[in-house]
Amino acid sequence: MNDNLKKMFENLIPFLLLGIAVALLVGLFIMFSYVLIWGIIIGGILWAVSIVKEYVFPSKSKKNTQGRVIEHEDND
Repeated sequence: MNDNLKKMFENLIPFLLLGIAVALLVGLFIMFSYVLIWGIIIGGILWAVSIVKEYVFPSKSKKNTQGRVIEHEDND
């Protein structure tokens, strides 16, 4: 009887480890999907806010200031 129990537990341990690994992978996938969904939601909100801000307060066009170029000869 003791040998039968020992043999049964030896066969059971790989299945337990496999079950734990599968449960861990499923849990990590669910957590990753939550992070992905929240990232998309927050990114969309930030994008919408920037579009509205640009519409309400348009950015000023940059003026091209003209400078002067001072040329010199290099006497080495």
